Amino acid sequence: MRRTNDLTPSEIAILHINTKSDAIDFKTALECFLEDCEIRNCRSQTIQYFKNELAVFYRLLREQGIEVNLNCFTSNHVIRYMKSKNCKTVTINTRLREIRAFFNFLVRERLITKKQNPMSEIKLLKDRKCAVPTYTNDELDLLFKHPNHRKFTGIRDLTIMMLLETGIRASECIGINIKDIDYSRSRILIQNTKGYKQRFVPIQDRMKEQLQRYLSIREY
Repeated sequence: MRRTNDLTPSEIAILHINTKSDAIDFKTALECFLEDCEIRNCRSQTIQYFKNELAVFYRLLREQGIEVNLNCFTSNHVIRYMKSKNCKTVTINTRLREIRAFFNFLVRERLITKKQNPMSEIKLLKDRKCAVPTYTNDELDLLFKHPNHRKFTGIRDLTIMMLLETGIRASECIGINIKDIDYSRSRILIQNTKGYKQRFVPIQDRMKEQLQRYLSIREY
């Protein structure tokens, strides 16, 4: 089978390495990184987050008049970027992890050297973990009375709200299929997990009854 005429981001990167030319541009490096994420079967949400965050990183550096050269990045560039965002500590740490993953990939692929990795000198910020407030019983009663039981969307929303009681993520909830519900054993198989490890979550009789009511009025 004949190959296509267009070079992939990875092939462009190889040519730059073999010819010892200047560093590839940021856009091509980002495409290589995202291509690698797809090969490693990262979740689509993760890949999109990488793409959005690194695009903002690039744009803000350019707005500050910083020449975006992968060979010349320093820890100061990253620090200036974080200061411009004015975010909470947990958000800053999340973004630092994304940028670190990107530059670690460049080192691994020999697009930059270890000494050129600006993230090697940057550590995550220390953050105090606070107790997460919970709803009172009155607040929960008010919340579950909110869906309109005379509308299909109300029954759907109530079913989703009750499913979240099991502790599953929203992305896991929307990935549940009818065949995943095991009424006889009072459990649901969660397949669309963040860590790619399937697991069962138990459900109570009230949850089973709600699922059956919802499915009885669903048209597909």
